[in-house]
Amino acid sequence: MTALLAFLTNPHIQSRAQDEIDNVVTRTRLPTFDDRSHLPYVGAVVREVFRWHHAIPLSVTRVAGTDDIYDGMFIPKGAQIIPNLWAMTHDSRIYAEPHVFKPERFLLQNGNLNDDESKTSFGFGRRICPGQDLAEATVWITIASFLVVYRISPAKDVEGNDIPVEIAFSDGIASYPHPFESSIVPHDAEAEGLLKSFGKASE
Repeated sequence: MTALLAFLTNPHIQSRAQDEIDNVVTRTRLPTFDDRSHLPYVGAVVREVFRWHHAIPLSVTRVAGTDDIYDGMFIPKGAQIIPNLWAMTHDSRIYAEPHVFKPERFLLQNGNLNDDESKTSFGFGRRICPGQDLAEATVWITIASFLVVYRISPAKDVEGNDIPVEIAFSDGIASYPHPFESSIVPHDAEAEGLLKSFGKASE
């Protein structure tokens, strides 16, 4: 849902990602993981989704295994440590305009992905999430497949005007977008044909 909200409020990003996919995949098929290395902008979108708004803003609590000193602060053995993922990924010294959805921050000048994999969502150290690669791959293939066949745009009111969309998320241990209205339609006639072919295949 975070990715859809980002596309809805940043249509130029949705268009650029779809243009990249059109040049690699076309709309005769859905993307596969073999296409991943040829779709750096889509990869940057996925990284920015994870950075822009964490599903869990505070990571799982850790316990210090030994006495330690970090940045001049003494951390005794047994102290509970709660990593503030939100603060890490919204530090303007690292990510300029941190509240702006900007996939370009993960791209080099030549258009390839940089070395910042933005995997703080999955924890740290020995207790890092063992399913991080599966989760990231699932998000990538879901976003890429959506962009092949659909386009999201603002819903219309009875007078045909765009219904404003508020970028707002829930508070709590888990955070997700507040409900929002939108219009999701096939990207074009080719995409609609692709959807129909899948429908016939499933009958």
